[in-house]
Amino acid sequence: MARRRTYDDDDGRTIADMSGLQAPRLIVPRHWDSVRKPPAPPPEPPEEEAPARPWEQGQDELSAEDRRVYTLAAIRAALLIGGVYILGAVLLILAMLALWG
Repeated sequence: MARRRTYDDDDGRTIADMSGLQAPRLIVPRHWDSVRKPPAPPPEPPEEEAPARPWEQGQDELSAEDRRVYTLAAIRAALLIGGVYILGAVLLILAMLALWG
């Protein structure tokens, strides 16, 4: 019989409950009806300042102009990065053609 190890830094808390897991069957798949359902997660406490209408603009939100500027800056950055990759691929193809062609 295996002896249970004790660790000096173990405080006894459960990080992840693994009691509901079963070993997978490799030959015959188990039926969906026989699988135990995991327990429902505990309900989250309600937020104190939940907005009644989340689609309305709050004080911390961006204006339409700022949102447009940030969107265009993100698109410009993505196109720049994509352009660098495409340029690198073209240069690689040209180098291969010059080397083996």
